[in-house]
This record gives sequence, structure tokens and C-alpha cells, in this order.
Amino acid sequence: MKYHIVKDDDFFIVKISGQPKKNEALQVKSILSSYLKERGIRVIMDFKELEKFEPITLLGVLNGMRKEIDLLGGCLKLCSLKLEILNYFKENRLDQFFKIYKDEEGAKKSEWRNYGKR
Repeated sequence: MKYHIVKDDDFFIVKISGQPKKNEALQVKSILSSYLKERGIRVIMDFKELEKFEPITLLGVLNGMRKEIDLLGGCLKLCSLKLEILNYFKENRLDQFFKIYKDEEGAKKSEWRNYGKR
């Protein structure tokens, strides 16, 4: 997968595209580690351009990111999930662990935990 990361106001927008590779969870950690440093970080992952859905790979990436962001007192939100991915999340009750929004604007306008930069 490819990760296009943009700082937009108080948010980091991570646009995911392409197809998963082997050891994707390890690769994403090294790619995003330089961005995931800020206390109270707000991250939106946009899946609009993701080509292929592999549940195990995607969950490895998301869980790793969620843990890193939680340690920083931040918040991770997902948006633009294709119907196949959204259904998988709902069937496996993963929507209880991840905040999911229709699009990037909806995620930005939603309520964010305000842990600040403690």
C-alpha cells in the first residue's frame, strides 16, 4: 500500500492507496513513525483509493497505528471505507474499536477527544 500523509490544520490525513505488500504492518510503522510524535495527535485514515482488501493485513496496520496514537493521547478515525470493508468491520464488531465516517469532512467535523498536548 502507499501512504500519502498531509498535515491539514490540526489533523494528519493519511490517504491509503494501492495493494497490500508483505509485512505491511511493519512497513507502515517505519513510514509513519516520524509523523506520530505529537501529543494529542488527530489522525484520519482515508481508504477511498484502497484497491484490494485483505482483512488480516489491514487490521495489522490499523491496530499498530491505533496503539501508537493512543500512547500519544491522540485519536484515530477512519473514513471512505468501501462497502466490503465496512461490512467486514460491522460483522466482526470492529466498528466498536474504530470510529468510522462516510468521508473526510465528516471525520473532521465530528467530536474529538480533547486530551490536548499534555
